[in-house]
Amino acid sequence: MATILCCSIVIYYFFFASRIQIEVFNRTNHDIDSLEIDKGFYKIPKQKSLVIHCRRLEMQDGLPFGVPNAKIKKMRKAKEFRFFCGTGIEEISSGKYKFDLKILTGDGAYLFYWKEHSN
Repeated sequence: MATILCCSIVIYYFFFASRIQIEVFNRTNHDIDSLEIDKGFYKIPKQKSLVIHCRRLEMQDGLPFGVPNAKIKKMRKAKEFRFFCGTGIEEISSGKYKFDLKILTGDGAYLFYWKEHSN
């Protein structure tokens, strides 16, 4: 019985448990809606943070890969370039990370970007 329980815990850990914890700090003056991370969508109020547990995360040079996908009410998203260099991309499967979510604005449009967390 103990062997079955032990095997069940190991199987759960490797196949179902979230082993990545990321804390995203909203460093904008806007409430963020529908931030997409690992197929989940999250809201982060302005100048607040949110801890997200996920199973996988692609990183490039110490930051999440790509342009953050999220929404701000009553603003339009700027067109982004879809050309990314694939050098240095790695899939992370465990660990704790902290990132700042920042924004560029102009002409009523916005574009998010990642930055290493700073206090």
